Amino acid sequence: MKKAASAVGSILVIAGSSLWIYFHHFAAPRINVPLHQAVGRVMAEETAKLVDNRGKIVLIAIETAQDAELKVQLEEFEKTLKKFSGITVAKTYMLETENRAKYGTGSGLSARRFIRIVNKNTAADALVSFVGAPELKDEEIGQLQARPKFIAESRSVAKLENPFAKRLLQVAIVSRFQFPAPVEGNPGTLRQWFDKRFQVVTAESVGALPTAPAE
Repeated sequence: MKKAASAVGSILVIAGSSLWIYFHHFAAPRINVPLHQAVGRVMAEETAKLVDNRGKIVLIAIETAQDAELKVQLEEFEKTLKKFSGITVAKTYMLETENRAKYGTGSGLSARRFIRIVNKNTAADALVSFVGAPELKDEEIGQLQARPKFIAESRSVAKLENPFAKRLLQVAIVSRFQFPAPVEGNPGTLRQWFDKRFQVVTAESVGALPTAPAE
Protein backbone atom coordinates (compact mmCIF):
# COMPACT_ATOMS: atom_id res chain seq x y z
CA MET A 1 0.00 0.00 0.00
CA LYS A 2 2.82 2.34 0.89
CA LYS A 3 4.49 1.66 -2.44
CA ALA A 4 1.22 2.31 -4.28
CA ALA A 5 0.64 5.57 -2.39
CA SER A 6 4.21 6.65 -3.10
CA ALA A 7 3.78 5.87 -6.80
CA VAL A 8 0.54 7.86 -6.96
CA GLY A 9 2.23 10.76 -5.18
CA SER A 10 5.08 10.74 -7.64
CA ILE A 11 2.67 10.74 -10.56
CA LEU A 12 0.80 13.71 -9.10
CA VAL A 13 4.02 15.63 -8.57
CA ILE A 14 5.10 14.97 -12.17
CA ALA A 15 1.67 15.97 -13.48
CA GLY A 16 1.69 19.13 -11.43
CA SER A 17 5.15 20.05 -12.66
CA SER A 18 4.13 19.41 -16.25
CA LEU A 19 1.08 21.66 -15.91
CA TRP A 20 3.20 24.41 -14.34
CA ILE A 21 5.70 24.24 -17.19
CA TYR A 22 2.92 24.26 -19.79
CA PHE A 23 1.05 27.25 -18.41
CA HIS A 24 4.20 29.26 -17.74
CA HIS A 25 6.05 28.54 -20.96
CA PHE A 26 3.72 27.23 -23.67
CA ALA A 27 0.13 28.25 -22.99
CA ALA A 28 -1.05 31.37 -24.77
CA PRO A 29 -1.11 34.38 -22.44
CA ARG A 30 -4.51 35.57 -21.35
CA ILE A 31 -5.39 38.82 -23.08
CA ASN A 32 -8.58 40.71 -23.76
CA VAL A 33 -9.09 39.45 -27.31
CA PRO A 34 -12.17 41.57 -28.18
CA LEU A 35 -10.38 44.72 -27.00
CA HIS A 36 -7.38 44.16 -29.25
CA GLN A 37 -9.57 43.06 -32.14
CA ALA A 38 -11.31 46.40 -31.69
CA VAL A 39 -8.01 48.28 -31.90
CA GLY A 40 -7.05 46.48 -35.10
CA ARG A 41 -10.45 47.12 -36.65
CA VAL A 42 -10.44 50.84 -35.85
CA MET A 43 -6.87 51.17 -37.12
CA ALA A 44 -8.04 49.72 -40.45
CA GLU A 45 -11.16 51.89 -40.60
CA GLU A 46 -9.24 55.07 -39.79
CA THR A 47 -6.61 54.15 -42.38
CA ALA A 48 -9.33 53.76 -45.00
CA LYS A 49 -10.73 57.19 -44.11
CA LEU A 50 -7.27 58.71 -44.30
CA VAL A 51 -6.65 57.52 -47.87
CA ASP A 52 -10.27 57.92 -49.01
CA ASN A 53 -10.65 54.12 -49.38
CA ARG A 54 -7.94 53.74 -52.00
CA GLY A 55 -4.18 53.76 -52.27
CA LYS A 56 -0.99 51.99 -51.24
CA ILE A 57 -0.06 51.73 -47.60
CA VAL A 58 3.08 50.67 -45.76
CA LEU A 59 2.63 48.72 -42.54
CA ILE A 60 5.11 48.99 -39.64
CA ALA A 61 5.04 46.52 -36.75
CA ILE A 62 7.26 44.04 -34.90
CA GLU A 63 7.40 40.27 -34.81
CA THR A 64 4.39 39.02 -32.86
CA ALA A 65 5.75 35.76 -31.44
CA GLN A 66 6.21 37.39 -28.02
CA ASP A 67 3.39 39.93 -28.33
CA ALA A 68 -0.03 38.30 -28.27
CA GLU A 69 -1.85 41.64 -28.16
CA LEU A 70 -0.20 42.87 -31.35
CA LYS A 71 -0.83 39.55 -33.07
CA VAL A 72 -4.58 39.92 -32.47
CA GLN A 73 -4.52 43.56 -33.57
CA LEU A 74 -2.72 42.81 -36.83
CA GLU A 75 -4.97 39.88 -37.69
CA GLU A 76 -8.10 42.03 -37.25
CA PHE A 77 -6.48 44.94 -39.09
CA GLU A 78 -5.72 42.78 -42.12
CA LYS A 79 -9.16 41.16 -42.00
CA THR A 80 -10.93 44.53 -41.87
CA LEU A 81 -8.73 46.10 -44.53
CA LYS A 82 -9.87 43.45 -47.03
CA LYS A 83 -13.29 45.15 -47.01
CA PHE A 84 -11.69 48.13 -48.75
CA SER A 85 -10.74 46.70 -52.13
CA GLY A 86 -9.08 49.92 -53.25
CA ILE A 87 -6.39 49.68 -50.58
CA THR A 88 -3.30 47.53 -50.94
CA VAL A 89 -0.46 46.86 -48.52
CA ALA A 90 2.60 47.68 -50.62
CA LYS A 91 5.16 46.77 -47.97
CA THR A 92 5.27 45.42 -44.43
CA TYR A 93 8.16 46.13 -42.06
CA MET A 94 8.57 43.86 -39.06
CA LEU A 95 11.19 45.67 -37.02
CA GLU A 96 13.91 43.64 -35.36
CA THR A 97 13.30 43.03 -31.68
CA GLU A 98 16.68 42.11 -30.22
CA ASN A 99 16.16 44.95 -27.76
CA ARG A 100 12.68 44.12 -26.45
CA ALA A 101 12.79 47.06 -24.05
CA LYS A 102 12.79 49.43 -27.03
CA TYR A 103 10.00 47.98 -29.13
CA GLY A 104 6.44 47.21 -28.13
CA THR A 105 2.86 47.74 -29.18
CA GLY A 106 2.48 51.51 -29.44
CA SER A 107 6.14 52.38 -28.97
CA GLY A 108 9.63 52.04 -30.43
CA LEU A 109 9.59 53.73 -33.85
CA SER A 110 12.64 56.00 -34.05
CA ALA A 111 13.10 59.09 -36.22
CA ARG A 112 15.94 57.37 -38.10
CA ARG A 113 13.82 54.32 -38.88
CA PHE A 114 10.83 56.45 -39.89
CA ILE A 115 12.91 58.53 -42.31
CA ARG A 116 14.43 55.41 -43.85
CA ILE A 117 11.03 53.78 -44.39
CA VAL A 118 9.51 56.93 -45.88
CA ASN A 119 12.41 57.42 -48.28
CA LYS A 120 12.24 53.80 -49.45
CA ASN A 121 8.50 54.12 -50.13
CA THR A 122 8.00 57.54 -51.66
CA ALA A 123 5.00 56.35 -53.68
CA ALA A 124 3.09 55.20 -50.59
CA ASP A 125 -0.12 57.02 -49.80
CA ALA A 126 0.06 56.28 -46.08
CA LEU A 127 2.18 54.71 -43.37
CA VAL A 128 0.47 52.68 -40.65
CA SER A 129 2.51 52.14 -37.48
CA PHE A 130 1.61 49.78 -34.65
CA VAL A 131 4.83 50.82 -32.87
CA GLY A 132 4.20 54.47 -32.15
CA ALA A 133 5.16 57.75 -33.80
CA PRO A 134 8.62 59.36 -33.72
CA GLU A 135 9.48 62.93 -32.81
CA LEU A 136 11.43 64.54 -35.65
CA LYS A 137 13.58 67.65 -35.44
CA ASP A 138 13.38 70.19 -38.26
CA GLU A 139 16.62 68.98 -39.82
CA GLU A 140 15.29 65.40 -39.78
CA ILE A 141 12.04 66.48 -41.42
CA GLY A 142 14.20 68.04 -44.13
CA GLN A 143 15.57 64.58 -44.92
CA LEU A 144 12.14 63.24 -45.89
CA GLN A 145 11.75 62.69 -49.62
CA ALA A 146 7.97 62.34 -49.32
CA ARG A 147 5.20 63.23 -46.87
CA PRO A 148 2.74 60.32 -46.83
CA LYS A 149 -0.21 60.42 -44.51
CA PHE A 150 0.58 58.77 -41.21
CA ILE A 151 -1.52 56.90 -38.64
CA ALA A 152 -0.03 55.36 -35.52
CA GLU A 153 -1.00 53.43 -32.42
CA SER A 154 0.62 55.06 -29.41
CA ARG A 155 0.79 54.22 -25.71
CA SER A 156 0.16 57.83 -24.72
CA VAL A 157 -0.38 61.34 -26.06
CA ALA A 158 2.72 62.72 -24.32
CA LYS A 159 4.88 62.68 -27.46
CA LEU A 160 2.24 63.29 -30.09
CA GLU A 161 1.84 67.08 -30.09
CA ASN A 162 5.09 67.60 -32.01
CA PRO A 163 4.28 65.11 -34.85
CA PHE A 164 0.80 66.59 -35.12
CA ALA A 165 2.10 70.17 -35.10
CA LYS A 166 4.64 69.33 -37.82
CA ARG A 167 1.85 67.75 -39.90
CA LEU A 168 3.68 64.44 -39.94
CA LEU A 169 0.91 62.60 -38.11
CA GLN A 170 -2.76 62.77 -39.03
CA VAL A 171 -4.40 60.18 -36.74
CA ALA A 172 -3.36 58.36 -33.57
CA ILE A 173 -5.01 55.49 -31.73
CA VAL A 174 -4.23 55.99 -28.05
CA SER A 175 -5.06 54.36 -24.73
CA ARG A 176 -7.91 56.35 -23.22
CA PHE A 177 -6.92 59.22 -20.93
CA GLN A 178 -10.11 61.20 -21.29
CA PHE A 179 -12.86 60.25 -18.86
CA PRO A 180 -15.61 59.46 -18.30
CA ALA A 181 -15.54 56.98 -21.15
CA PRO A 182 -18.60 57.01 -23.42
CA VAL A 183 -19.32 53.35 -22.58
CA GLU A 184 -20.54 52.24 -19.16
CA GLY A 185 -20.60 48.67 -17.91
CA ASN A 186 -19.46 45.69 -19.95
CA PRO A 187 -19.02 46.43 -23.68
CA GLY A 188 -21.20 44.40 -26.02
CA THR A 189 -19.49 45.18 -29.35
CA LEU A 190 -15.94 45.66 -30.57
CA ARG A 191 -16.56 49.38 -31.04
CA GLN A 192 -17.77 49.65 -27.45
CA TRP A 193 -14.62 47.88 -26.27
CA PHE A 194 -12.56 50.39 -28.22
CA ASP A 195 -14.41 53.44 -26.93
CA LYS A 196 -14.15 52.24 -23.35
CA ARG A 197 -10.37 51.74 -23.39
CA PHE A 198 -9.01 53.68 -26.41
CA GLN A 199 -9.69 56.82 -28.39
CA VAL A 200 -8.98 58.34 -31.80
CA VAL A 201 -6.78 61.44 -31.57
CA THR A 202 -6.22 64.09 -34.25
CA ALA A 203 -4.32 67.38 -34.43
CA GLU A 204 -7.50 69.18 -33.40
CA SER A 205 -8.08 67.08 -30.28
CA VAL A 206 -4.59 66.27 -29.00
CA GLY A 207 -4.15 69.54 -27.14
CA ALA A 208 -7.31 69.01 -25.13
CA LEU A 209 -6.30 65.62 -23.75
CA PRO A 210 -4.88 65.20 -20.24
CA THR A 211 -1.13 64.90 -20.03
CA ALA A 212 -0.09 61.25 -19.88
CA PRO A 213 3.23 59.61 -19.03
CA ALA A 214 5.71 59.44 -21.90
CA GLU A 215 6.34 56.13 -23.62
